[in-house]
Amino acid sequence: MSEIPESSAAPSATVLQEWRRAPMLPIAGLIGHATAVFHINGFSPFIVPVSEEFGWSRTLTTFGLTIILLIQALGSIPIGLLVDRFASRRIGLVGMISAPLGFALIGSASGDQTNWIVLWFIMGIVALPVQSTIWTSAISSRFQASRGLALGVSMCGTSLASALFPWLGAVLIQHYGWHRAILYEALIWIVVTYPVMLLFFRGARDVARTDPTDPIVAAAAAEPGMTLTQALRSSVYLRLLLAGAMYTFVIPPMIYNYMAIQTDGGIDTIVAAKTAAAIGFASVVGRLTTGFLIDHFNAARVGAVAFLLPSIGCAVLLTQGVGTGSALAAAIMLGLTMGAELDIFGYLTTRYFGMRKIGSLFGCILLSLSLGSGLGPIVASYNFDTHGNYSGFMMLTIIVTLLCSAIFVTLPRPGLIEQAKG
Repeated sequence: MSEIPESSAAPSATVLQEWRRAPMLPIAGLIGHATAVFHINGFSPFIVPVSEEFGWSRTLTTFGLTIILLIQALGSIPIGLLVDRFASRRIGLVGMISAPLGFALIGSASGDQTNWIVLWFIMGIVALPVQSTIWTSAISSRFQASRGLALGVSMCGTSLASALFPWLGAVLIQHYGWHRAILYEALIWIVVTYPVMLLFFRGARDVARTDPTDPIVAAAAAEPGMTLTQALRSSVYLRLLLAGAMYTFVIPPMIYNYMAIQTDGGIDTIVAAKTAAAIGFASVVGRLTTGFLIDHFNAARVGAVAFLLPSIGCAVLLTQGVGTGSALAAAIMLGLTMGAELDIFGYLTTRYFGMRKIGSLFGCILLSLSLGSGLGPIVASYNFDTHGNYSGFMMLTIIVTLLCSAIFVTLPRPGLIEQAKG
């Protein structure tokens, strides 16, 4: 049974049947996606107390996040290959312990800069087993008719993380100080979430080991698919990689700097924070709406529309100025697109290239997304340092997102693997 790839549920399964078979799997995926960004969202309330205690600049204090981003990029394809070989469950269950404990280890920082960098390097390594590839491949393997919505639910975990972890960390810091707060936050997360993952996180290959007669197994054995080498010869796959890198080059930096964009425009800090929070709420709506739409309409066209929204939002800010109303409208558009991102890329990868080697295929997609995320903030910061505002980067965002939308317009209808080979 170990050679059976993770695949979708039986093609004849209805949406209701799929959710009856694995109702908790998307929730487990939600927890997994939240854990994947534990160290990013969870560290935000620790930045000030760490920098104040050690007398460090914010650049040094947050440098660990850059280290992790690079490690995650380099590890995307190797983790994908492991998923193809061993399936998702064993890797994910290891990561659900190793990633929070790696975060807890940050609390042992001594104030030495080399020690700080080494701790974040370790954090990056132990966080590899919670990458999105793990959760996406397992969910896609058991949902076909409702794959988009199931992925959308699971990817709401990143939105949950942005709301929960900063608040929990701030409360713990207030009561215990930042060193112990990091440890307690990690332990709380393991205790609360690990039982759920242990009970409910099972992809098709995991079901095959316990119930070989399950219809999921038959579908898994029958579904075609490409290897990564084959996909890299497809212009469709190359277009997805290009669109992914372009998207993350501009959208994450816009979100990171959104409060600064508002306050530079004269908006009060508290008001700016509330407006920036709208991005998170809109992303939840974007994930669930996108998940529903790509199950019922051409997902490539849905992606084309989704990637147009940031260009409209930036155009509003540039033409109307940064006011309360324009900032809120742009925040909603950015959030909706952010919510559509992984849903669309994950869904299209499975539909074009099949589930046989989904780990390495989606791992390479994550590599392109990580590269864009790593380079974009540097360009955004350089633009501000040079011109004193983010107008140039907003113009760049308009151009890049229009190009992303155009790329999605050129893609064939999902499901046509033979066309994708061309």
